[in-house]
Amino acid sequence: IDASMIRNLDSDRNCRIITETIVNFAAKMGISTVAEFVHSQGVYDIVRELGIDFSQGYFIGQPMSSDDIFRSKE
Repeated sequence: IDASMIRNLDSDRNCRIITETIVNFAAKMGISTVAEFVHSQGVYDIVRELGIDFSQGYFIGQPMSSDDIFRSKE
């Protein structure tokens, strides 16, 4: 689910309603959901509450270069 919805989940009622609708639709279709731009505890808590399957963003971990990922697997 695009960052434009997720970044304001904790402060914009409309973003929350739209995101909840997307999650419900995806669940009915058997589609997993991913929240982009999970940047704070508050947003993360709402993402979990809504039942979004996966999260990504600075609250989860900072982006890594391909070289960093390769080195971490050695």
